[in-house]
Amino acid sequence: MSRSAKKKTKLKIRKNSLLYKLILVTFLLIIILNILRYAAYFKKEDSSIKVMIQNEVNVELENEIYIDDKQVVYLSEADIKKYFDKNLYYEINENNKRKYFSLAQNKLLEITEDENCIHINSQQINISGKLMKKDGIYYFPISELVDVYNLDVNYIAENRVVNIEKLSEENIVAVVNRDIKLKYKMTDISRTVKLLEQGEVVTVIEEMNSKWVRVKTSDYKVGYVKKSKLLEYKKERAHFDVSNQYFNDFDMSRDIILEPDESVYENFNDKISTYEGRKEICMQLSSKMKDVITNSDLSNKYIGIKIRKIDIQKTEDYYRFLEELRVYANSNGCFLIVEKPDKIDESRLKEITDLII
Repeated sequence: MSRSAKKKTKLKIRKNSLLYKLILVTFLLIIILNILRYAAYFKKEDSSIKVMIQNEVNVELENEIYIDDKQVVYLSEADIKKYFDKNLYYEINENNKRKYFSLAQNKLLEITEDENCIHINSQQINISGKLMKKDGIYYFPISELVDVYNLDVNYIAENRVVNIEKLSEENIVAVVNRDIKLKYKMTDISRTVKLLEQGEVVTVIEEMNSKWVRVKTSDYKVGYVKKSKLLEYKKERAHFDVSNQYFNDFDMSRDIILEPDESVYENFNDKISTYEGRKEICMQLSSKMKDVITNSDLSNKYIGIKIRKIDIQKTEDYYRFLEELRVYANSNGCFLIVEKPDKIDESRLKEITDLII
């Protein structure tokens, strides 16, 4: 072979080698890009505790959730206020401990720091957990307060999931019509979260589009299934507003009106400035209501406890007093009637009383 031919052969080999390397690099880049593209579909679960509140998955809490050795679930004060009770407040008691109060779901809650009991409408209930301070943050045993906030709280240790259901909110379920795979993402190539069996009931979180539905299983696994694989959609639980509505059917000439004793109005503004002062008035009036109910003919009659017009120094103290008294009144089957004081917002009064005169 001539020198020229050898040179051409070497050059051809170099070109082929370069082309081969270029093809190989391109092929590897395509593989890497596809791995990056589809990595999310096969993402592994992390080990942190996931929190679901109603149909909100992976809730980002203000503070870390805490679970004690008795499996009591704790949420921070900030998260309680954010998700369940924006009006939660506290006073410092005689032992220099925080005592919190709530009027959520028309129930009057008292819970004191480091005590294994709560009071609901003045009835003491022992609980497994307690209100406690941890790393400078106050934590509430939310799993022990389900009757207060009308919740269902479950912790699945093996799945590292806390599920909190608001029982007053709507809940839609459906039945799986054949054995299928619950997918991590809305694609058939995605990782399988769980195998679902025919006849299994799942909670419908959201219809994503005409093809895919996001669902939650009974053990709180969340993923996607094709809409065509579900049947028998039904409303397992309807939305229910537990708040009282303003009442206007009270007949002043027919129904029974209870008037507090004059002693109630003595130093009234001082009394209603603290929870214990308000509670004393409420208990006194509650006793009066019970006495009337026991000893009166109530055929086709309503009973109302009337708070007369009075000069108010601090409106927030007055509002809290009425909110708390209304709980006592309604729990006795009575209505709260108020003569509107000057400089008081009537729209706010309508939210916290049964009748304004």
